[in-house]
Amino acid sequence: MKDLVFKHYQNKVRAHALVYKHIKKQYYFINTMAILCPAIILTCIYIFVFKEGSGLWLFISSIASIAAFLYSGFSFSNAAKKVIRKRYKISIGKGTWRTERFKELQSSKLADFLHSKDLKTRWKIEKLIELYKNDRENSKLPPLIAPSLFLAVLTPNLTQFLFYIYKDKELMPPYEVMELFLGSTLLSVAVIVVLTFYKRVKDSIDNDIFQNKNNIREGLIQQLEDLLLRMPDEREKGQAKDVIKLKEDTGYNGLHR
Repeated sequence: MKDLVFKHYQNKVRAHALVYKHIKKQYYFINTMAILCPAIILTCIYIFVFKEGSGLWLFISSIASIAAFLYSGFSFSNAAKKVIRKRYKISIGKGTWRTERFKELQSSKLADFLHSKDLKTRWKIEKLIELYKNDRENSKLPPLIAPSLFLAVLTPNLTQFLFYIYKDKELMPPYEVMELFLGSTLLSVAVIVVLTFYKRVKDSIDNDIFQNKNNIREGLIQQLEDLLLRMPDEREKGQAKDVIKLKEDTGYNGLHR
């Protein structure tokens, strides 16, 4: 049964099924730029470090690739908003197209399916979440190399690389040494900023660009947890029924007085 729910979510509920299939050009464009942009920037950095090209053209190429990537994201977002407004009659203002109303649309589609399969109960949804989490853990590949070991190997190599860059510093004018130092520092800061930004938007990138089973399963788990939060507690249901019955009894007795 969990495979049936997963298949329904994959084909009918997730954003790829509701939005992306209607904007394939913009979707493939942003996917392409997400691969090309880092590759172009890294190539420019490599050429600049080894003095094999004009610094001006490398700077222009990097800026152009970043601009193209930003444009692809802007175009993708606008196209997604148009689909949501036109097909699902949901109004969207500025900002992200993944609004609460869109998430409610996804939740309602999933809830209707669970209800049709007699799965819309708290304990059954909790069991589904547990099963999907087990599948997620079992499908994860162990890291090829531990992070601590990677740093231990990388540090001496990076030191040798920096020594190679600075080895002719005695022959360089002071301003060139300072320029090289500032360039290396800014590059390091830029890498840290990019990695920090990526960590913040990682979920969106995974859901919007990478479409493997683990990411789809993660989205389904989030939807089920959200649906679980929207469901009233069984104790609350019982209390509500008691209140309704009390009101009916009070009204009935009042009429017979």
